[in-house]
Amino acid sequence: MTFQDAGCLHKSFAFANDESRVAFFELEDRDPNYAAHENFKCTVTVMSGLPGAGKDTWVSHHRPDHPVVSLDLIRDELGLSATDNQGQVIQAAHERAREYLRAGTDFVWNATNVTRQNRSKVLRLLRDYGARVEIVYVEVNPDQLRRQNRNRPDAVPDAVIEHLTRKLEPPEMWEAHKISNEC
Repeated sequence: MTFQDAGCLHKSFAFANDESRVAFFELEDRDPNYAAHENFKCTVTVMSGLPGAGKDTWVSHHRPDHPVVSLDLIRDELGLSATDNQGQVIQAAHERAREYLRAGTDFVWNATNVTRQNRSKVLRLLRDYGARVEIVYVEVNPDQLRRQNRNRPDAVPDAVIEHLTRKLEPPEMWEAHKISNEC
């Protein structure tokens, strides 16, 4: 099948629904015309953005009643810094997420998630439990980012932000059921 045959030479392909789109890009041999069943147990909002971009502020304004799985908060609870080994932090975050997923509770996963590889691990977990996934990508101009980061209680070193900026891969429409860009 060609792009022209599929009717998407000049516009996006019209998948049957959001799950059909996500499933198509997830499996190599998926028929693009397959209408996947949508029966989600909960919705998980996955935050993505550089440190200091405003992810916590977005969550407080848009998901104030949702429980939040926050890698920063887990680090604080465990007495670890962002430069320590993160294995224990990730393990604790995944277990908290599983508790919400098993209960069918909507929640927010709040971490930088600036690379596809990092996002893919959490997205796989969420999809394995039948969650509808929305990614909210928060981006501000570099001057505002530096200012907001400096005003945080635990400012991230500029060198770390520069390193993450070089690795930055904003979310793509095929990664989740919904992608929002907040500037």
